[in-house]
Amino acid sequence: MNKLVVTVVVSTLLTLGIWMFQKHGTASPLPSSTLTQDELKSEAPLELSEGALPVEMVAELDHDLLPEASGLAVSGLDPQRLWLLNDSGSRSELVALDLESNSFTRVNILDTANRDWEDIESFSYRGTPWIMIADVGDNRARRGQVTLYFLPEPKGKERRASVSTTVSLSYPDGSRDVESVAIDPVTNTLYLLSKRDEYPRLYALTLPELIEGREYTLQPQLLGEVRSIPPPTSDELRKFPKYGKYRSQPTGMSHMPDGSAIALLTYGGTFVAPLGSDRDWLTALNQSLCMVSRPELEQAESIAADMQGRLYISSEGREAPVIRVTPDKACRLARE
Repeated sequence: MNKLVVTVVVSTLLTLGIWMFQKHGTASPLPSSTLTQDELKSEAPLELSEGALPVEMVAELDHDLLPEASGLAVSGLDPQRLWLLNDSGSRSELVALDLESNSFTRVNILDTANRDWEDIESFSYRGTPWIMIADVGDNRARRGQVTLYFLPEPKGKERRASVSTTVSLSYPDGSRDVESVAIDPVTNTLYLLSKRDEYPRLYALTLPELIEGREYTLQPQLLGEVRSIPPPTSDELRKFPKYGKYRSQPTGMSHMPDGSAIALLTYGGTFVAPLGSDRDWLTALNQSLCMVSRPELEQAESIAADMQGRLYISSEGREAPVIRVTPDKACRLARE
């Protein structure tokens, strides 16, 4: 590994390690390069494991605008723009983060309630970039219906936007809390993954025709359970006595823009599941899940991917970072 890459890795680990140290009194760098806080500060020669890849801290969220950033997407119009949203009780708006200028811009979503927005997805529909807002949060599993909002992606100078198509849906097996929603760009199938079940449940819905003013009431199909997400280890339970038991809960999901893989986020881990030609998301999540190294985050809530296969991950809380990580080659290989 050349000196430049080592410098990038060490600098980023130090920045994120200090951030975690301020939050929790301990630093948690990349699992593939297990370094303590003292080792990060040490001037001694540093050896990184062969699989270690650079992690970049690309932004710090504006807490006034994004106190509870629960969804993240890479713009289909500008790869240097990220879309974020807040969850329940917040304004009905999207927040655009310009990575070049490190500036934030609000876009008001007109005449649309934010009951519990939990995810956002950027996707192409008939050659045009669109946004999906998933109002699917249901902490106590009491909502008879949840809602998906679809709209053409707002352009750079727009400050207001209107929803084009609305989908109200109910699950075939009763109410579920969901924070992870994604669209397969090859099949135009929408997937939802539950959060609080012992084994997360995966649901699928064929994307309806997106027409101005159209409202649908639909029911997704239950595909099955995802049993491959690693449960918290005994060490994690000791290290995080209050919230460690929740580390395997899914908090975000997206797709690689080229359709090659699924990106999945839990409180405790980041994963990529390569997709085969059969486009079988349930099989991919159960048989091809590959862990991607990343630093510990206070409350990892959202994930997105860009055309280069890099993952953007954000956290909730004050001084919350947005980081960019690159899955290693093994995680990017298509499932045979």
